Amino acid sequence: MAQQIAYTGHPFVDVGFATMAAFAGKCRLVDLDANDLQRVADYIEANYVRQPLRSFLTMAFTSNAWFAQSAFNPDRPGLTPEKQAGARQKRQYWAERHLRQWAQPAASLETCLFTGLPAAPQELSGKLQPGRVGRAQMPLLQGDDSINFFINGDPGLPMAAEAILALQAMPLGCAKVGGGLLAVHSDDEQLTIDFAKRFLERNLSDVAKAQAAGEEKLPGSARSLKTLLIETLAEIIRRQMQEEARREWRPTVTAYYFNNGQSPSLDIYHLPLQITGFLLAVHTPAYRTIWNELVQRSWQRLETPTKRRKVAEPTEPRFNYLYEDLFTLPQQAARFVRTYFLRIPNRSTATDDPRREYSTRREADLVSWPLVELFVQEVMLMTDDRVAKLKELGDKLADYTRYQGGKRFFRQFFTVQRSDHFLTLLNKTNIDYTRYKRGTETLFDLDSFLTLFMEGEEVLRSDWRLMRDLVLIRMVEQLRDWIANNADAIPSEEEVVEA
Repeated sequence: MAQQIAYTGHPFVDVGFATMAAFAGKCRLVDLDANDLQRVADYIEANYVRQPLRSFLTMAFTSNAWFAQSAFNPDRPGLTPEKQAGARQKRQYWAERHLRQWAQPAASLETCLFTGLPAAPQELSGKLQPGRVGRAQMPLLQGDDSINFFINGDPGLPMAAEAILALQAMPLGCAKVGGGLLAVHSDDEQLTIDFAKRFLERNLSDVAKAQAAGEEKLPGSARSLKTLLIETLAEIIRRQMQEEARREWRPTVTAYYFNNGQSPSLDIYHLPLQITGFLLAVHTPAYRTIWNELVQRSWQRLETPTKRRKVAEPTEPRFNYLYEDLFTLPQQAARFVRTYFLRIPNRSTATDDPRREYSTRREADLVSWPLVELFVQEVMLMTDDRVAKLKELGDKLADYTRYQGGKRFFRQFFTVQRSDHFLTLLNKTNIDYTRYKRGTETLFDLDSFLTLFMEGEEVLRSDWRLMRDLVLIRMVEQLRDWIANNADAIPSEEEVVEA
C-alpha cells in the first residue's frame, strides 16, 4: 500500500509529487491516496509509450527509459507476432517496476534518501540493486555503471516506490522551454503545486491535441524562460487575491531548467524573499493598476510583416522585459528604477524592445512614488527613515521648482551626471531654497544630507545617481499639473544620459 506522502525539499521529487496532486485535484500532498497514484500510473503507462511524449521525455529520462527503448517497442516494423509479444511483455515488466511498486509490501532493507520511507523492493535496471535509481529514472544522475560520487562506490540511489512514481510524473508538471524542461520549486508546498498544476494543464492539453492530429512533437512555451516564470507566478498571485487566500509568509521560488539528454545541463534561477514579497505586494489593490500598466508596456513588440519578410512572425510576444529584469535585482536596482519607474529610454536595445520608446515627458502619469517607495523598502531593504528623507527632499524640490527654480533647475537636476556638478547644484539650491523660505527652513539638514548622499562625512555615495532618480520620481509625481503646462521642462530623450 502507498505510504503517506510529505514534502521532501528536493526539487525533482517535490515537483513530481506536486504534479500527482494536481493530476488528482488535491491541494495537499498528504491527501494523495492509492487511487490517485493508480490514476497517475495508468496515464503514464498509456501515454509515455506514444508520441509525442515518448520522444519528448527522453530529455528528462534519456533514451534508456523503459518507455523509450526500441527493444521494448512492440510496434516497431519487422517484428513477428512472437517478438511483438516478447517486447510487449518486457515493456510491461519495466512499467510495473517504475509505476506500481508502491502497491507492494515494503520489503527493502534500504531507506529512501528523500522521503525516509523504505526503498522500493524490486529492480529498476538490470545493472542496479533493487530499489535504486540511475539516470534513466532521475535526471542528472550518472549512468548505472558509474561508481563515482555514490556512497561506498555502490551505483544508484535508494528510493521509495512513491518517489519513483513522482519522478516519472515530474516532467508533466514542468514547462517545455526551448530544448529543456522548467521545474519550479518553492519552500511553500502549495505554490509548488500551483506551478505544477498550470504546467500540467498545458501539457495534457497539448498532448491530447498532438495525438488527435497525429503529430510527433510537443509544442514548447511561446514565452522565454524568465518571462514564463514571472507570468505564471503573477497568475497564481492574482488567483489567490481573487480567492482572498493570502499567504502567511513570503515564499522563495527556485526554477530548475534542465536537460537530461545527450548533453546534460542544469541552470538555476532564484527569486529571493524580497522579490517574491514585492510581487505579492504589487498585486494588492493599492498598486495593481499602475503595476499592470508598467507590465503591459514592457512586452516585446511584434514587428510588422513586410514584403521581404516571408518567415511567419510570432503571434504573441516572447519577452516581457520588466519580468526579465526582475532577475537582475537587487544588484541592478538603479537601472531598474531608472528604466521602469522614471521611464528613461534605452536606445541601444533591439528594435522590438519597447524600452526604446519610454519617455518621462510622455509617460509622466506612470511615475508613481508609492510604487517606488514599496520597491526600495521591499527589494532594496531601505530603512523607513531614509525613505522618509527622500520623500521630504522630493516634496521640497517640487515646491522650489514650481515657485522659484522653474524649468532651468528641473532640467539641471534631471540631467546632471558629474558628481562635482551635482554637489555644487545641491549646495546652491539649498541656499536659494532657504532664501525662498525666508530663512524659516532649509532644503535639508546635515543629517539628511549625509544619510542620502554621503558615505561618512567626506565621500559621495557611489549610488548618488540612484538617490537623485528616486528624488526625481517624487518630484515628477508632485509636479504632474506643472509638467502638463511646461512639457519642455523635462529633457528630451537625446538629452538624457543613460546611467
